[in-house]
Amino acid sequence: MLVTAFQEQVGVPVVASAIVAAAVMVIDGRFGPPPLVLPFKYGAIVVHIPWLLALLLIGAGATFLARRAGAGFSRRLLVALSPALLIGGSVNVLMAFVVTAASIGGHRVYPIDFVGHFIVGWLVVPAIALLFGSLPFLRDGVSEQRP
Repeated sequence: MLVTAFQEQVGVPVVASAIVAAAVMVIDGRFGPPPLVLPFKYGAIVVHIPWLLALLLIGAGATFLARRAGAGFSRRLLVALSPALLIGGSVNVLMAFVVTAASIGGHRVYPIDFVGHFIVGWLVVPAIALLFGSLPFLRDGVSEQRP
């Protein structure tokens, strides 16, 4: 079975990092300390500290794999952000449906809370942690190309 360069440089690291990030999130939710709840102008932000610390390593590992496979900067950046985009994106789409259904069903909904809790808490904060972890492997230095 042939694997394309894109699959090797992006596909494998993205799938691996998303699975590990989701697994660590489940473990943190089950056995970790309670999350911090930070007040925000547009809804509270729930911060899972152990998960964010793990995202530093997950971002580094995924970007390392992409760089080792010969990925360019844009592909490495995509790989680095992939757990936040996949997990946070899924959560945001699901919550958009829930908020819409609740609003249609006559429940009082404050859509502005969606910004703080879901967009910032599930996309922006995890993306920052992943980027910090991946910084050493985003540089355009000598990348380890496979023969």
